[in-house]
Amino acid sequence: MPEHSSLTELHLQHGDWQLSLCPALGGAITALRFGGLDVLRPWDGSDSVRRSGCFVLAPYSNRMGGRQFSVDGQRHVLRRNSPDHDLPIHGVVWKRQWQVLEQRPDGLVLGYTHHADTAEGALDWPFGFRLEHRLHLDGDALRLQLRLHNLDARPMPAGLGWHPYFPRHDAVMLQFVADQVWHGDANQLPERAGAVPPDWDFSVARALEEPGLDNCFAGWNRQARIRWPRRGIELALEADAGLDHLVVFTPPAVNGFFAVEPVSHLNNALNQPDPAAHGVEWLAPGESMQRGWTLRIATRSATA
Repeated sequence: MPEHSSLTELHLQHGDWQLSLCPALGGAITALRFGGLDVLRPWDGSDSVRRSGCFVLAPYSNRMGGRQFSVDGQRHVLRRNSPDHDLPIHGVVWKRQWQVLEQRPDGLVLGYTHHADTAEGALDWPFGFRLEHRLHLDGDALRLQLRLHNLDARPMPAGLGWHPYFPRHDAVMLQFVADQVWHGDANQLPERAGAVPPDWDFSVARALEEPGLDNCFAGWNRQARIRWPRRGIELALEADAGLDHLVVFTPPAVNGFFAVEPVSHLNNALNQPDPAAHGVEWLAPGESMQRGWTLRIATRSATA
């Protein structure tokens, strides 16, 4: 990551929304507030993107088993990219500096270009690509959209997603519906899919408590709700088609946050027998993929 002195934020205010980003810190959202309430966990000011409010997952989500994958019989080995994880995790762009392509009072566009023809770039991802992230504030909603373009001369496997961190305050509640959940092995890689057990069932809104989740859900209806009942605020997460998996991470409450991550593919999908069946897109040279989702605020009566 860049030197801490270069971590300059951009600030947008539109209606009741306040949005801050840091292009040098992996293009991360460092603050998102509505009416003064932190909707995302505020950045702690450090040089760790994992202490921000939200970052982009591209060109793959979550962990890469064995630090490798194969395409057309060619094995590609990736380096470890986080001191906290033995396996490569979360793709490339969260560890890179982004450029500001457009900025308006109600939104902006960030961009990043990955050069796989350099030794450094190839260690993290062996295919060249360009990525754009569009963010737009409008009334009660923040709209986020990613577009990934294959710059390589070869077909490229690809995935997209977001890793938002939500604050655990005011007896926060969670609601989402999913058909299945993947249970993980010792390395938190998906091992088997099954019905959602009662302790992990949030089909009816309930207090988050301590479910101990770090799992990928499949067959969700691309809608989730987070409610802070004592503040009278509810946040709706509305994902577009193609974000058909949901990673939910609930560390102990003392950490003060949890994550609900809309993603296009299963964790470690590239090492599944049929990656495309688990959401991996195959982009021909010059081809693009696009994914988007919306965060929408609603007010309710506050409860004690």
